[in-house]
Amino acid sequence: MKKKLIVIALILVLVLSVALVACNEKETTTPTDPDIDELPIGSGTFVDLSAMPEGTAKEYAYLYSQYPLATDDSYFGTYGAPYQGHPDSVLLDNGNILAAFPKSHGRSETIMMLSTDGGVTWTDIFNDENVKPDSFYHTEETPTIYKLDFTDGTQKLITISGRPSWADQPGDKGEGWDAAVSSSLGEDGKCNGLVWSEHENFYGPNATREEYKRAAGAEKYDAVVAMSSLTQMKDENGNYIDKWMGTYHDDRNFTVYKTYLTFNEDGLMEWSEPERLLGQKGEWRQVETDNDFCEVEVLRSPDGNELAALFRVNTKQSCSYVSFSEDEGATWSEPQTVAAELTGERHKAEYDPVSGKLIITMRSIVYPRNNPNLGWYSYGWVAWIGEYEDLKRGEDGHGDMLVKLAHTYGVDGEEIALSANADTGYAGLTVMADGTVVAISYGTFSPASDEDLGGKTYVMAKRFKVNDLATVGGVTLR
Repeated sequence: MKKKLIVIALILVLVLSVALVACNEKETTTPTDPDIDELPIGSGTFVDLSAMPEGTAKEYAYLYSQYPLATDDSYFGTYGAPYQGHPDSVLLDNGNILAAFPKSHGRSETIMMLSTDGGVTWTDIFNDENVKPDSFYHTEETPTIYKLDFTDGTQKLITISGRPSWADQPGDKGEGWDAAVSSSLGEDGKCNGLVWSEHENFYGPNATREEYKRAAGAEKYDAVVAMSSLTQMKDENGNYIDKWMGTYHDDRNFTVYKTYLTFNEDGLMEWSEPERLLGQKGEWRQVETDNDFCEVEVLRSPDGNELAALFRVNTKQSCSYVSFSEDEGATWSEPQTVAAELTGERHKAEYDPVSGKLIITMRSIVYPRNNPNLGWYSYGWVAWIGEYEDLKRGEDGHGDMLVKLAHTYGVDGEEIALSANADTGYAGLTVMADGTVVAISYGTFSPASDEDLGGKTYVMAKRFKVNDLATVGGVTLR
C-alpha cells in the first residue's frame, strides 16, 4: 500500500503542470478507462488526505482523521447495502454544529446530530427529552438546513425537504416541498436547534394552507434538493432584509427555480410562487436546457454586492457553469464554464475568516484529458480552495489547491487510488471563527475488510484549516 501511495504521489507531481484546455465539448462516447496518469489534475496543486504519509508532523495528523456521525445499525437505511447519505449542516452561534441527513438514499426519516466539540463527536438531538416530530419520519428527499438571522436580532433554523417524482415510484407526484422551523433557545438566547415544528407542505396536494395547495404533477413543483441554496436578500441600499431566496430544480427537465421565503405577522412561513432562476426575459434558457443545470449553490462576493450561482451539469458533457447577478438575483449574466478543478456536483461554499480564501466542497467530476467525449471519472469528495475572482476567470480559475478529503471505495474495494467511488459529496460545510473547517459528507470511506464500517456508506466529518492544508501540500497561498 505504501509503495502504491508513493507512486501515486510521484505521478501527481508530474501532472501538476498539465495545462487545462476548454471543457465544453457536447458529444459523448462510451467511456474508456484511462491510465491513472491520464486523469487530469490541472495546473493547481493537488493535496490528498486519503492516507497519512509517514513522517507527518503530529500537529497535522488530524487532517487525515475521520469523525463518523452515527455508526449504529439503527441509523442505517438500506440502499443496496447499509446506507446513509446526503448530509447538510449549520454552525450555531454558540459554536455547536447541527447536521441533518436522511436514513438511506432519501425517501426515509431525517436524522439530526449535534456536535459540541467542533465536529469530533456527535449525538442524536432526538432523545427522551427532545422528541422527534412525526413528520421527520416521513421525509422524502435530502434535507437541507439553514440559520435565519432576522434584522431585529432574532433567529430561526429551518430544514427543507423536497417531494419529487421518483422515477421508480408509481404516479406522477411532484408535490412541492416540506419545511420545518426551530426557534428553541439555549442559554445564550440564540437558537440551539433542539426542538422542531412539524413539517408544513408547500405547493403540493398535502399543503395545510389553501393558498399553497397544488395538484401533483406540475414540473415546477417537482422539487429536488430543496433548497440547494437559501440566500438572505438585501434592499436597494445594501442592507439585509427579512427575505431569503431559495433554489431547487425539477426532476424532469432540470430547470432551476427560485422562490422567496418570508414570515407573516403570525410567524408563519410564506413562500412565493416558484419561477425560473435564469431566463426571466427569455435569455440563457438554451444553455440551461442543453446542460441540465441543477443543484445550484448561490454565494456572495467578498464585498457582498454580487451573487454568483454555481451549477451542476447533469449531462456530464461540460465543465460546471457559473453566472453572476448584480441585482440580487433578478437577472443573471450569461453562464460560463469554470475550470476543471471546480467542476463537480452539489457545490457548497464558505469563506475562511483567517486566510480569506473561498472554500467549495463538491463531488468531483473529471474528464480524462479534459475531454468529455471520453466519459467521466471522479476523485470522490473534494474541497477546492481559491478566490472569488477565480469564478470569473473561467477555465483559468484554477484556485490554490484541490483537496481530496478522503477516499471513497468501490464494491469490495481495498486499495486507495486517485479515482474513486463517485457516490459522495453533498457536503455540509461550516467554518468556525478560528478558521477550522468542519465538512461532512457521505460515502464508503472504509475498505471492505474493515470490521465495523466496511461495505457501509456512512456520514462522517473532516476537519482542516486552510493554512494547514497549504503547509502539508507545499502551497504558497496567493
